[in-house]
Amino acid sequence: MIRMSIKRFGGKILLSALLLWSLVLAAAERPKVGLVLSGGGARGAAHIGVLRVIEEQGIPIDYIAGTSMGAIIGGLYASGMSLDEIEKQLAGIDWADMLTDSPRRKNLSYRRKREDEEFLVRYSAGFSDGEIKLPQGLLQGQKLLLFLRKLTLPVAKIRRFDDLPIPFRAVATDISTGEAVVLGQGDLALAMRASASIPSVFSPVELEGRLLVDGGVSDNLPVDVVRAMGADRLIVVDVSTPLADREKLGDVLSITDQLTTIMTRKNTEQSLRMLGKQDVLIVPDLSGVATTDFPKSMQALIPGEKAARQQQSGLAQLAAETEKTGLAQKPGKVKDGMPVIEFMELANDSGLSDKAIQRYFSSVQLGQPLNVLALEEGISELYGLDLFKQVSYKLVEKDGRTGIRLEVQEKPWGPAYLQGGLQLHGDWSNGNGFNLGMSYTRTAVNSRGGEFRGILELGERPRLFAEFYQPLDTDRDFFIAPRLEYTRNTIGHYIEGENQGEYDLSEVLASLSLGLNLSSWGELRVGWQGGRGNVDIRSGFPGVEEGSYGTGMLFARFGLDTLDSLFFPRQGYWLQTELLSYSRNWGDDHDFQQLELDAGWAFSRDRNSFMFRGQLGLTKDSDAPLYGMYRLGGFLNLSGYYKDELSGQHMGHGMLGYMRRLDDVGLIPVYLGATLEVGNTWQFAEDIGEDWLLGGSLFLGLDTPLGPLYMGYARGEEDHSTVFLYVGAPLK
Repeated sequence: MIRMSIKRFGGKILLSALLLWSLVLAAAERPKVGLVLSGGGARGAAHIGVLRVIEEQGIPIDYIAGTSMGAIIGGLYASGMSLDEIEKQLAGIDWADMLTDSPRRKNLSYRRKREDEEFLVRYSAGFSDGEIKLPQGLLQGQKLLLFLRKLTLPVAKIRRFDDLPIPFRAVATDISTGEAVVLGQGDLALAMRASASIPSVFSPVELEGRLLVDGGVSDNLPVDVVRAMGADRLIVVDVSTPLADREKLGDVLSITDQLTTIMTRKNTEQSLRMLGKQDVLIVPDLSGVATTDFPKSMQALIPGEKAARQQQSGLAQLAAETEKTGLAQKPGKVKDGMPVIEFMELANDSGLSDKAIQRYFSSVQLGQPLNVLALEEGISELYGLDLFKQVSYKLVEKDGRTGIRLEVQEKPWGPAYLQGGLQLHGDWSNGNGFNLGMSYTRTAVNSRGGEFRGILELGERPRLFAEFYQPLDTDRDFFIAPRLEYTRNTIGHYIEGENQGEYDLSEVLASLSLGLNLSSWGELRVGWQGGRGNVDIRSGFPGVEEGSYGTGMLFARFGLDTLDSLFFPRQGYWLQTELLSYSRNWGDDHDFQQLELDAGWAFSRDRNSFMFRGQLGLTKDSDAPLYGMYRLGGFLNLSGYYKDELSGQHMGHGMLGYMRRLDDVGLIPVYLGATLEVGNTWQFAEDIGEDWLLGGSLFLGLDTPLGPLYMGYARGEEDHSTVFLYVGAPLK
């Protein structure tokens, strides 16, 4: 009886072994399928549509290789992410924000937000040893890398790309040799970022001693890479841009784009010649989506799916060849729970101290699952100091424990920077004015983040400004800021809208303030300011006396700012309030006190934005001298009236603004806007609120890389009207 049981048991083992062996043989006979995804920028979203058809056919994918956008979609799919999730993530990208290096304005430090009030361009060049230094790309890829990091967290511990649910390769280019570099291990997010580093647009990625740029330069369609991985059959998806016809090459931009396309198409054609009859080539018709049309990228999904269905016979044959093993399946899903973080380490390649950096990550709890939101908020706030090329993180393993490695890289072209600027206003009724400017900023003067900033402006309103900003503690909460400044303003004297003459008001001022930073949204300062001023008649009879005066005051200032844009705000609010006490005790020739307030709120609905603004200036006892007068007039400061046309001891101004964005998401947003305003100045407190004046404007606004540009028509009461052109910060 026992002997029969043993025989039966042995027979079952033998049968199971034979079945297992037959499955192994069948699997060995099944052709291995490789997926090749080309680069193509925004057109690369078509890969998602192709993959949907492949999944419907039940074709197992054994290997994936991709370049640029093909590397991003291929890498995410190989990591186990579903097509629905990939589509959701790509569709949810704010491309206007993703394709900029600057942090969202709300994440900038309050100090950096105030720099918006200058008329300087938004981009700076490094300056050291008498040389101008430029970054390696217009963008450093900060936001793109963080985006890819978050999506690949479930597989962040996997170092060999062969160990992903689907073995994967990303292709980049060594910019020093022009050779293709196949990335098959290391940091998946960084590999995808390197593969998509469009030269001159994104800075290169330094990896294992190589400087890597977009793989499209050397191998845009990596057929050879997938073959080398072991694929017998290929599904090749080419979404690269075809060469433009001669008729479309009519300007320098189209010629430049054609040169780039020639380089990509050349190596793509070489790859296409490697295909055999058994391979399936899919080329979607993407004539409606350009390489750089990222806001339209989701429009490429349907053409991708359509092109795949047009290759139904080839895909069906491949499905039949792989179906007999019963192994057709979707990529395995990696467990996506957040890892428990047991330690945090810092790789700090900057002049800022470790303690000054670590304070931004105090909300990341050790011994708890990773809170990605808290981590990214800390990174955004730190990056908002505008001192770094890149601030990123990655998961690391040490002694069986999981931790976070924070990586902080200072700008190689810093820490000293130059910025130029132009401010221009043209008024059909009151002439023109312009200022040229240049600033020099030296950051990271010491480990606590001391900073020197100097500005020189020449033109209608010359100015020389220098400030040293020194945090007093590693948390950068408290600071001290000594300042020197020279200004000269030309002011007109108006009677019933007629200019009677002009005078120059020039001042040399020194100040010392002690401040408290209130996160990134606000600041409190108290201090002293004093100096000398002078009044000089420039022309006509402006109704003032020439002479010099001394000025000195104590001040207390509080400001908060959460606007997403100072020039074309869609959401947020701001408040600036100031108490000024001029006194002979502090060096002034007079004794008077003032209260100033400027507040506003912006919100939006779809393309439409609304803004409310209120200004108030009050002088106690109405005894301020000429240099203490409040002034109104000019675009957005009682539009329709001449600049500084109205003056008095007291001031009030209110504005309701509306804007509608005219373009889709683009490099230069265009707005149509209008304002309705009310305001006036008064000499005596008992007159406040009387004789309000109405004004308003209709304008076209462009948010250019050089700064805001406004052109339009403004009108006030009593035949006040003008056509204007304005370049610079109108709310200054």
